[in-house]
Amino acid sequence: MLSLLSCTVTAKAQLAVGKWRDHFSYYRLYKVCDAGDRIYCSAAGGLFYYDLDDYTVNRMNKTTILNDVGVSVFNYDPTTGNLVVAYNNANVDIVKNDIVVNIGDIKRANIGGNKSINNIAFYNHRAYLACGFGIVVVDLVRHEIMETYYLGQDGTYLNINDIAFTDSLIVAATDDGLLTADKDGRNLNLVSNWSRDTLSLLSGQKVMALATDNQGSILALACSAASDTTLYREVGALAFAPVTSGNIRNVKFCNGKTVLCKSHDIELYDQQGTLVKRIGDVDWMEMNPNDALLTADGRLWIAHDWASMAVVDADNPQKVTILAPSGPTDDNVYGLVAFDSTLYVCPGGHRTTYAGVYNPSNVYFLKGSEWRALSDPDHIMAGTYDVLQVAVNPKKKGSMLAASWGSGILEIENNRVVNLYNSATTDGALTLFTQGDFSSLFTGGIAFDKNGNAWITNSLVSSDLAVRYSNGQWDNFNTANMVSRDIDQIIWDSINDLKIFWGRENKVFVHDGKSQMAYIDPNNGARLQTSSVSSVVQDHGGNLWLGTNKGIKVIYDLNRVFQNGGAGEASPVTCNNILYNENGITEYLMAYESVTCMAVDGANRKWVGTSTGGLYLISANGQQQIAHFTTANSPLFSDKILTLAVMPWSGELFIGTDKGLQSYRTTATYAFSEPLDNIHAFPNPVRPDFDGLIAIKGFTRNAIVHITDAAGNTVYSTRADGGQAVWNGCTHDGKKVASGVYYVFASAEDGTMRSATKVMIIR
Repeated sequence: MLSLLSCTVTAKAQLAVGKWRDHFSYYRLYKVCDAGDRIYCSAAGGLFYYDLDDYTVNRMNKTTILNDVGVSVFNYDPTTGNLVVAYNNANVDIVKNDIVVNIGDIKRANIGGNKSINNIAFYNHRAYLACGFGIVVVDLVRHEIMETYYLGQDGTYLNINDIAFTDSLIVAATDDGLLTADKDGRNLNLVSNWSRDTLSLLSGQKVMALATDNQGSILALACSAASDTTLYREVGALAFAPVTSGNIRNVKFCNGKTVLCKSHDIELYDQQGTLVKRIGDVDWMEMNPNDALLTADGRLWIAHDWASMAVVDADNPQKVTILAPSGPTDDNVYGLVAFDSTLYVCPGGHRTTYAGVYNPSNVYFLKGSEWRALSDPDHIMAGTYDVLQVAVNPKKKGSMLAASWGSGILEIENNRVVNLYNSATTDGALTLFTQGDFSSLFTGGIAFDKNGNAWITNSLVSSDLAVRYSNGQWDNFNTANMVSRDIDQIIWDSINDLKIFWGRENKVFVHDGKSQMAYIDPNNGARLQTSSVSSVVQDHGGNLWLGTNKGIKVIYDLNRVFQNGGAGEASPVTCNNILYNENGITEYLMAYESVTCMAVDGANRKWVGTSTGGLYLISANGQQQIAHFTTANSPLFSDKILTLAVMPWSGELFIGTDKGLQSYRTTATYAFSEPLDNIHAFPNPVRPDFDGLIAIKGFTRNAIVHITDAAGNTVYSTRADGGQAVWNGCTHDGKKVASGVYYVFASAEDGTMRSATKVMIIR
């Protein structure tokens, strides 16, 4: 698979505590735009630009400066220097000199039907937005909406696909031809001041895109029910002649040439409509452009459908340069695993009908700031889909197994796929679900124990639990009297050596890996009755935390799980609701939230993702809500959280949402039983332009930390979260400390496990 990064890009420094970063995919791109000293390009989640002065690639999204995710269209106005970005939800940002003004009026407006923004044009310091209901005019100086034009019959809604300006006209492309008006005319909000083109070849056709050449003539892409897309060129006053047809995706006029993007090539036409160059496959890259532009130096900048932003010399297109930020291959996120210093992303999924979503099998992994994907030189993954979970073998470096829904288990060595295990290659340990002529192998969850045995869920069959032992032998366990529906998630209980698995049923199943099994009823002992379990995690004390459709429950007595016999019956363990007090009101913990996923950080705190309520951080015992992130109060992409994972030694929390992957640097890291010899502070030195939190890590768990000046005076004291403490560079009374060297001393609560380091502050 192509490595996405093949040119100079901006390096990502270590993420500071309390900061966010995106992990969008920048493989599939949609639009490209020339802004003079920058070339902008859009992916599904956000933008990036190539700086022509310093040759760097720079991200623009909600974790940097933008206000939303899901870019629909964008365009640059050279007259005012404004970049206008429109989103799928009809939100709008105006960006100038990296300062952003948000216009949310269309997003908030109570407009029935289609509110999408299809394209953007500029005239006289105004942005004209082609919308699903009409045209919205935005004043780029005052940053406000000036007018709205409803151009349907009798002033009703009408979908406008694009807008262009000639010397005298404003031209609107509709699904039924063109509308025109005097571009400087008054009262354009009145449909009576617009004229419908009923005579040209475009009349009655769906006109999808418009452009104008440097003589003011219109170029139009149109399609009828009986033909492919056709490029038309204006040859007289609103008289059009066809130029070429085919699978045409976009048209632009750039530096004297019409640039036409087709499905497998780019064509350049002169102003007489004559084809002067066709550019097909270049070097290793099959041409598949969604958009392209031609700059004055003769370079084509291509928003490619799978190879990111590709740059070629139009006159000598033999080599291609790829420009993009590093990112995963796509934005689908189902499962996350953080192991050591690497994050693994599973992009699969499955529906409630058991059918897969058919995302191609792969695992994307992030180490440092660089993304890669599995290599598959023997094409073992061909015909497989929907990797739901990956597990890293703790006993064999570089060895992993991945569960592919419908196909079986992929074996991975050093990021290379080497085998596929299914019913035929495991002596029947993995069992096909069969119904009539249909059969499929529904392997979903996978977890290693400390001995290197892999425990695997196998849904909808009598043996829902299978194992691949560390010696390579396979086996399964009959769970027919305990499990009756799909089971696609599993964890290994590191304290009791139990295998804990769950799925759609309102039950949590427990197996000892030998002969004992039981199920836990989430409503046993609970005050608040729930109907589904979506997530199970084990904290550092061995307690099980259950995420349900009505908040969180906790199991404190897992050691009693087989007390009723261990023959597949209901277990006597209780699932406890946590009561907490907020503003004098006692509530069950997160009772009004549907929990989708959870993760435990180094301080034993719980990060909780929800289906509609965003992301929560609660204390180790669940008695305190420490933080609540939503799309309204943070850079969070979506309030629908799908999966979470914490990087143990950095404390970076990875958040999989329905709009892509992002991360947040938390205050906690995992702690060693003894402090490290080299306690590490970041940043160090702390320079004048830094205004974040200073992270100091490597302590023993929850150490007591004192920070002193050179004279030994204590300026700040705190307690570490797990193995990390944070300091804001201020004294206890909130005053910034002066320049100098500050000494950090830490110890366990009983005074043992002492450690020290120092931090330099530069004001």
